[in-house]
Amino acid sequence: MRAMRNSTFAFKGFAAILASVLSATVSAAFAGEDGISVHRLTGPIYLVEDHHYVATNSLVYIGPSSVTVIGATWTPDTARLLARKIKRLTNRPIREVVDTSPDPEWSGGNGYWKSIGAKILAIDVTAENLKDHWASTVEACRKNHPEYPELPLVLPTQTYPGEFELQDGHVRAFFLGPSHTQADIFVYFPKEKVLDAGSILKEQLGNMAKADVREYPNTLHKLKDLHLEIRTIISGHWSPIHGPELVDHYLQLLAPNQEQSRGS
Repeated sequence: MRAMRNSTFAFKGFAAILASVLSATVSAAFAGEDGISVHRLTGPIYLVEDHHYVATNSLVYIGPSSVTVIGATWTPDTARLLARKIKRLTNRPIREVVDTSPDPEWSGGNGYWKSIGAKILAIDVTAENLKDHWASTVEACRKNHPEYPELPLVLPTQTYPGEFELQDGHVRAFFLGPSHTQADIFVYFPKEKVLDAGSILKEQLGNMAKADVREYPNTLHKLKDLHLEIRTIISGHWSPIHGPELVDHYLQLLAPNQEQSRGS
């Protein structure tokens, strides 16, 4: 993280980012008839768009000798579908899967990944939240999506206090504080200047049922204080690709909720 703090926060125009991404994805896209599509975003990073239950966006990193999946997907079945897509891209093994949130779209597929021998990695706070609230999380999900299975809890196989690095430092996961839930994290790719924000940053306010309204802005200001060099932010819902201005945009969306919280 020391190197992160020494980085400079670089702004790149969204139009330029989008143009480069679109040109890259055309030649590397795989059909999503099964509800999941995988497209090359930049370099070794691939964008996953999953249309099961609630549409989500996540990332896959294909390293020199292995694959890292960012977000376990909704269920073991969706994880299996994603694994098939990855096998069409590379014969390198999927060695690591990062649970970026205790919400089901980011951790529900743990059972499949564990069954193929992949390590399931998480920050301590995310694993603890999963352990304490998984049953109620699944119950709440099934109220909105009755077809969602009654999945048993499958915990991460390895956890870390607040941050960890993978792929020789090319993938960095870290927790900065409560936001969309008490335990969502960021994943940063320093070489590509890409930040995976999961459900934390989106173009719309989104579901705030488990959000910590008081701490959310503080967490985003901590992100800004890291002075990461960010070219692209990947949002977990709605449009996937944004520029670094998404942080300030979401702070503006949070402002009315924070005022209400202060007044209550």
